[in-house]
Amino acid sequence: MAVTHRDVGTWITMTGKTRHGKNRIQQHGMKWLIMKVASFQGQPAMLLRSFDRTDRGDFDSRWVHLKDDKDFEWSKTP
Repeated sequence: MAVTHRDVGTWITMTGKTRHGKNRIQQHGMKWLIMKVASFQGQPAMLLRSFDRTDRGDFDSRWVHLKDDKDFEWSKTP
């Protein structure tokens, strides 16, 4: 599934693959907003923002690789 700069502003659904990923999904929810598509650690990636606020009142953000991310699997939200 391809993601490009045109997908900025759309929502995706994430699931955790590892313990770390599952904990982040439990904390911040499955729905994430694509904020930026660029390169992270030398690989194509997207910067995401959580739909749910953290316990501090802010949103969580993180980089997720477009292919073979070690902690997360994702799909475009219909």
